[in-house]
Amino acid sequence: MDRYAHAHARLLRPRVLSVIAVIAVIVTALLAAGPAAQVSASPASQRTGLPKLYWIFYKEDIERVNAFDSAIVRQLVSGPGTYALTRSAHGPQLPAGVIPVENFFSDASLQNAIDAHAIYPRVKFVAEDPEYWKSTPKAEQVTPIRYMNKFATTASANGYTPILVPARDLMRVPNGACTQQGASTISQAYISCGIPAAAANARFYVIQAAAVETDLPALRQLVRQGAAQAHRANPHVIVLATLSAAPNGTPLPYTAVVSAARAVLPYVRGFEMNSEPRNDRELVSFFRALSGS
Repeated sequence: MDRYAHAHARLLRPRVLSVIAVIAVIVTALLAAGPAAQVSASPASQRTGLPKLYWIFYKEDIERVNAFDSAIVRQLVSGPGTYALTRSAHGPQLPAGVIPVENFFSDASLQNAIDAHAIYPRVKFVAEDPEYWKSTPKAEQVTPIRYMNKFATTASANGYTPILVPARDLMRVPNGACTQQGASTISQAYISCGIPAAAANARFYVIQAAAVETDLPALRQLVRQGAAQAHRANPHVIVLATLSAAPNGTPLPYTAVVSAARAVLPYVRGFEMNSEPRNDRELVSFFRALSGS
């Protein structure tokens, strides 16, 4: 090594030692902080309190949860909004603080109810759940975005807050305006056909994701892309995703539902939860785990 190289090395050595010292201090501080510091680095992995989220249930599901553990329901209703979808004005009264939502399967059925002054008493929220089934008229299955926009506009014009919950199976309607093609999955068709853009005139938009909740990469992709598309159409829309304690009729351990929820929490502000009586214990355990109790 020549004289210049020796001199250069002497100049660099103090700088290198200083950098090493700084790195050592940072590493020591991180190790002292322990696991809590590592968890805080990932927002999706943080424990989320139930009252921070929006929740939607079927009326019978929230009634069963309340009977099982009323303390959980009190946590839920202390948040920004907990809603119950109902198809009847009769039956047991909802738990205190739960907001009733009349559930429709088409724009036509909402319009008929409004014309007949038949919306349930005290209802201020209405939901539309269009699907590939007899309850949704064929025309609305074929061009769902058009009719969801009409539903939301009609609801708002009559003093009701619209919630849209379109099914992904609309992508399988024969001769639909936009449907599943070739090797694409139903979720890919749902996104490429722009179904979440129907959120343009809605207050809430729900991505029906429970069918893929055990496939976390597919779940995350569907919800991430669907939420982004909904927000492009309406920056103020509140996006939720459906989850179930028994997706596709198969009961899951609550830990699997927790994993699904945490996978998509970065993209949504709450969940619509589905369950069956035989899996209510797992559903309640899901709530307890998510709340940290």
